[in-house]
Amino acid sequence: MRSEDGGKPTVLLFHGWSGSNSNLREWMPALAPRFDVLVPDLPGCAGVGPLTERHTAIAYARWALALLDARGIERVAVGGLCSGASIALALAQAAPDRVRALLLHTPFVRPALIRPLVRLQLGLLGSPLGTLYTPLRRSATLAMLHRRLFANGAMVAAENLARDQADLTRADPRASRELALDLLATDHLPFLRSWSRPLYVLLASEDAFVDAARSTSVITQAAPQARVTTFAGGHGWTADFITRQHAAMLQVSAELADALRAP
Repeated sequence: MRSEDGGKPTVLLFHGWSGSNSNLREWMPALAPRFDVLVPDLPGCAGVGPLTERHTAIAYARWALALLDARGIERVAVGGLCSGASIALALAQAAPDRVRALLLHTPFVRPALIRPLVRLQLGLLGSPLGTLYTPLRRSATLAMLHRRLFANGAMVAAENLARDQADLTRADPRASRELALDLLATDHLPFLRSWSRPLYVLLASEDAFVDAARSTSVITQAAPQARVTTFAGGHGWTADFITRQHAAMLQVSAELADALRAP
């Protein structure tokens, strides 16, 4: 997915775990008027072949840097959703001179800020029991039960549930399990303490994946320049959620555009 305009600054976005660029479709109305938005499907997701190396945030960051090189793009603002935010952070750490700003939605800043049930899920995926993930992702009934337990599934609109299920069936199981383990093991807080450029964070107040209140406190202490926007809701995608997210994203989009225009 790309909203292309050579006269605008480029924003590179990464979708969430076992997802696709359609995860970020609702971001486009707020971002596309101001930015050239690039949202690739990641390797091991959406039917794209997996990486030849272990699927970690830093491995995906290396892949993304090669993508930017191939397109002749030197500097970008980088963002992502959930695990995509971890990839954005890894890219900024690997190539800070190429990242102008960060836009993170529901970031997994450090394992201690991930909800206990989600930490359990990530751990199980990386264990021998994780082999059960393949049949789970192909069963709509089991996948829906999983969402109700772990991801505010009761709050997800039917259209988005169907899209999410389609993404799960196209994801590579090895890539999903390896990235899950990396999310559970990686602490981005030391890097955030060193980051002085613009940083924008969006969080749903009752998100099922991360503790929004604690994440806000940790992020703003580590990076005082961070602008954290919290909006009501959980890790769901109802029409009301999308409306509130859009309002928050409009505000962030305007602030990010101003920051990128600054000398």
